[in-house]
Amino acid sequence: MTQPDDPRRVGVIVELIDHTIAIAELNERGDLVRRLRRARARITDPQIRVVIAGQLKQGKSQLLNALLNLPVARVGDDEATVLITVVSYSAQPSARIILAAGPNGETTAVDIPVDDITTDLRRAPQARGRAVLRVEIGAPSPLLQGGLTFIDTPGVGGHGQPHLSATLGLLPDADALLMVSDASQEFTEPEMWFLCKAHQVCPVGAVVATKTDLYPHWREIVNTNAAHLQRARVPMPIVPVSSLLRSHAVTSNDKELNEESNFPAIVKFLSEKVLSRETDRVRDEVLREIHSAAEQLAISVGSELSVINDPAMRDRLASDLERRKREAQDALQQTALWQQVLNDGFTDLSTDVDHDLRARFRAVTEDAERQIDSCDPTLHWAEIGADVENAIATAVGDNFVWAYHRAEALADDVASSFTDAGLDSVMSPELSKRAMGADFGQLKALARLEAKPAGKAQKMVSGLRGSYGGVVMIGMLSSVAGLGLFNPVSVGPG
Repeated sequence: MTQPDDPRRVGVIVELIDHTIAIAELNERGDLVRRLRRARARITDPQIRVVIAGQLKQGKSQLLNALLNLPVARVGDDEATVLITVVSYSAQPSARIILAAGPNGETTAVDIPVDDITTDLRRAPQARGRAVLRVEIGAPSPLLQGGLTFIDTPGVGGHGQPHLSATLGLLPDADALLMVSDASQEFTEPEMWFLCKAHQVCPVGAVVATKTDLYPHWREIVNTNAAHLQRARVPMPIVPVSSLLRSHAVTSNDKELNEESNFPAIVKFLSEKVLSRETDRVRDEVLREIHSAAEQLAISVGSELSVINDPAMRDRLASDLERRKREAQDALQQTALWQQVLNDGFTDLSTDVDHDLRARFRAVTEDAERQIDSCDPTLHWAEIGADVENAIATAVGDNFVWAYHRAEALADDVASSFTDAGLDSVMSPELSKRAMGADFGQLKALARLEAKPAGKAQKMVSGLRGSYGGVVMIGMLSSVAGLGLFNPVSVGPG
C-alpha cells in the first residue's frame, strides 16, 4: 500500500524548503539552514504510526499477523505481547531489541535472530541484564511500504492492568489507533473507559471486532457496541473481521474468502483515514518552520532594499530594530507576562494534578478498607488485591488524560499571553513546538515510544505534552507507599 497521490504535497514542500535554504545560505543564515534541513528530514520521513491496543486475549497479535500475512507478533494462550513491538517496512526480515539507557545515558539497539521474536524477550540473553524497552521488527510487507508502522502493545487488561498507563502514553504521538475487542460480548466497562480516554488523546481510530468466525451473534454485538460508542460520543467506526478466515484466504488465494474476512475494510480505513493524513501535525509543524524562516529572511532582505532605495530609511530602521530588541529583552525577563502565566499555570497544574491523584487514591483506599471490613480478608485477599490494583490503574489513567488536557490549555494560555502583551515582534499566535522552545532535531521518530518521562531537552510545551507519562504517577505512588522520592513535576520553571 502506498500513500494516495502524495496527500501531504511533500514534493511541493521539499521544493519550497530547498528554495528557502538557498536564500538563507546567500544571506549567511546558518541557523536557519540547519533548522530547515531538519524540517526537510522530518517531512520526508514517511513513517505513520498506528497503535494496536486492546485487552488480553482479544486477538491483537493474530490480527497484526493476518493483516501483514507475516508472523511478526507472538501468539499464544498466555499474555503473548509482553513488550511494545514496532513493526515497519524492511526489504529483508530483521529484528532488534532496544535496551534501556546504559552508563552513557543512551539507549542501545541490539540485533537478534528473527526467529527469536516468537519468544519472551524481556530477559533476552543479548540484553546482558539490561531492561528491554521494546522490540523493533522489519518486515517485507507491501502494506508497510507506504510508511505505515504498527505498534503492537501489551494487553491493557490483566492483573492490575500494568500496561494501561504506558499504552495511553503512546497515543499523543500516534497517527491512529486500532482498538481490538473480540465479538464474544459487548464492550466491558474497562474497554469503554479506555476508548473514551484514548479518543480524547488520539481522535483518529477504529474498533476492530475480531473472531467473528467463532461467534454467530457477532452482528448483534457490533450493533450494541456501536450504540455504546454513540452514547459515549466516541465517533469511531467498528470493523468486524476474522483473522482465521483471512489466513485461510491468503493460503488458498481465495478472494471471496478474503472479502468474507472483511480485512479489506481495515485496509480501506488505513488508506482513507490514516495514509491520507487528514490530521497531519508534522506537516503543519514543517510549514510553520518554513513560514518563520521566510519571515526572518524577508525582514533582512527587505531592510537592505529599503536602505538602498531610501538612505533616510536607515535611521527609522535602526530605531525600529532597537524597539524590537527591547521587546525581545523584556520578553525574556522573569517579570514578563508570559513568564508569569507559565509560572502560575505550572504551579497550579502541579498542585492540581497532585491533589487529584491523591483524592483518587484516597477513594481507592477507602473502598479497599470497606471491602476488608465486610469480609474475612484471609479468604479473599487475592480478589481484594486485584480490585485495588485495577482501581489504581484506572485512577492513574484518568489523572493522565486530565493532566494532558490541562497542559494543552496552559500551553495555549502562554501562547496567547504574547499577543495580550502587545509583542508584535513575537509573531507566534499559533502554538508550535519550535516557537515554544523545542527543536526538530529532538522530534525523533521513535524516541518517545518508551512512554517514560522525557529528558530536559524537551522544553515547556513539548515537555508538558510528551513527557508526562510516568513522572507524576511515579512520584505520587511513591508518596502513597511511604517512600520519600523526589517528584520533578513539583518544581516549577523559572
